[in-house]
Amino acid sequence: RAVAENTDRAADKALDGYTFDHPRGPEDWEAVRGICCRAAESGKGVGATRQEFFAEYWVRSYERLAPEWTMVALHEGKVAGYLCGCPATARFVLARHFLIRWPLFIRVCLGAYPASPDAAAFVQRFIGLGRDLNRRLALKFLAGILTLYPAHLHVNVDPGHQGRGLGKRLMELFAMRLRRNRVPGLHLVCGHGPVGFYQSLGFTELASVAITPSSRLHAMGLVLG
Repeated sequence: RAVAENTDRAADKALDGYTFDHPRGPEDWEAVRGICCRAAESGKGVGATRQEFFAEYWVRSYERLAPEWTMVALHEGKVAGYLCGCPATARFVLARHFLIRWPLFIRVCLGAYPASPDAAAFVQRFIGLGRDLNRRLALKFLAGILTLYPAHLHVNVDPGHQGRGLGKRLMELFAMRLRRNRVPGLHLVCGHGPVGFYQSLGFTELASVAITPSSRLHAMGLVLG
């Protein structure tokens, strides 16, 4: 497998006991969903009423449209962290809109996820009545998405395994695969907290939008040499 072929290039003590692979089946994808919820919102996690829709919204599109680009960090056979992404964001977003988000919109309108505030907010955004910060941010660097930074990723590590370099390693492996496929660059979206970490890995800020008067959402880009 493409991931396994490269893991021995970057072995170090901080990663002893961890291996890297693609999701091996439904149990791994369920674990990815759980980590997505526990690590969300700067590690604070999301409450029980939000988790089902939250995981569906953020994970389903990768599970269905780009499973071969998802990677997981494994510890004692269990998922400790994951990276979801794809090499061609524009094509992915178009497919996601019609194949994932439209069906999800219909399900929510028919009564799915009745207790989830995220589901209600999604419907408002989908019909153009709510703020869509990610869309506003993407429009600010649309040319970059189509040219220098066509790939994207999001990465999360289970709180019990953070601080051991798993996120960095997952990103290194993802970048190696992109380079082999001659993808010129990648981007990601984050809050203010991780900006310094991504800058230490070579990312630069492409654009930002205000979330509140005191916080912003940032788009970060990395050119792959």
